[in-house]
Amino acid sequence: MRTMLLAMALLALAPAAPAQDIESLERALEKARFEAPLALRPFVVLARPAKYFGDYEQRRDTVYARSETLYFYFEPKNLVVVKNSQGLFEPAFEVDLEVQPPKGAPTRKPGYVTFRLPGRSRVQDYFVNLALPLGEAPSGVYNVRVVVRDLNSNKTAKVDQSVTVK
Repeated sequence: MRTMLLAMALLALAPAAPAQDIESLERALEKARFEAPLALRPFVVLARPAKYFGDYEQRRDTVYARSETLYFYFEPKNLVVVKNSQGLFEPAFEVDLEVQPPKGAPTRKPGYVTFRLPGRSRVQDYFVNLALPLGEAPSGVYNVRVVVRDLNSNKTAKVDQSVTVK
């Protein structure tokens, strides 16, 4: 308890960071994100759709009944954020799907969903709930590939998830 009080007292006495230091750090972080590869972390098979950022509940298995809907959650990291013609910051990305059935050719859905997220500030915490209805898919093991393409750069990221339909 004393250590915590001492730390709080020292923080209260520390000088505030000048605005230019914060701006410099933000520019350095923007540069690092621009140079870093696009990542989808975490990527989670959901028990239910998330209601907000970080509100994901992992499904206990990847075995589904016919006509069930698959739900995935992911957070795209290191998107390139540009200013649009209205002067707003706008990350933009598209999600492509590819489903490989147990037999036969894969089903591809390029541009399954597109996101353009204009805002007045540079937000980095985005999440996606992705729903994929199974319909009357035959029983077997499927591979679901999720490909995310940053529309403001050439960055892409992909994740493969195996699921079983009973």
